[in-house]
Amino acid sequence: MFKLNKLKIFFFTIFLFLQSCGVYVHSDYDRDVNFSEYNTFAFYKPDIDKVNISDLDKKRILKYIDLGLKQKGLTRSDSPDIVISIETTSRQRVYLRNNLAYGYYPPFWGFYNHPSSSVTSNTQGTLFINIIDAKNNQLVWQGRGVGIINEFRRDRDEMIGEFVNKIFEEYPPKSD
Repeated sequence: MFKLNKLKIFFFTIFLFLQSCGVYVHSDYDRDVNFSEYNTFAFYKPDIDKVNISDLDKKRILKYIDLGLKQKGLTRSDSPDIVISIETTSRQRVYLRNNLAYGYYPPFWGFYNHPSSSVTSNTQGTLFINIIDAKNNQLVWQGRGVGIINEFRRDRDEMIGEFVNKIFEEYPPKSD
């Protein structure tokens, strides 16, 4: 039974480790849209101004979106085919781990049971990138990246760049 508990703890630890690494992405899009017709883009400032994150992080996100779309062959324009908006959410994730230690304790050499608990937490952030057709003002593509964020990291540019680049791996959508 003790080996079974150790095995469960091992797999739970691996699960938590995998959860804390990387960015997980998902996208959805309008299947009636021909994305090859889009050549130009612009940012939709009113929506971006409403996002509740620091101005520096907004600037980082927009920089990587700009780079990502330019790598896809689009150019920035004052009369765009598509407009880009972003949204963010975050939530605190708390993990409680109960530990039971068994063994012998000198000098009495008797069996003991020493329960303990540990609590860890992290912040899970979600970045939504919305692509809206400028002609009909309809959402045509949405990418979402979910990952662990740390506001104290020194490499925030790389962290945000990873979020945006992973999301844009799914744009433009591949034909089914």
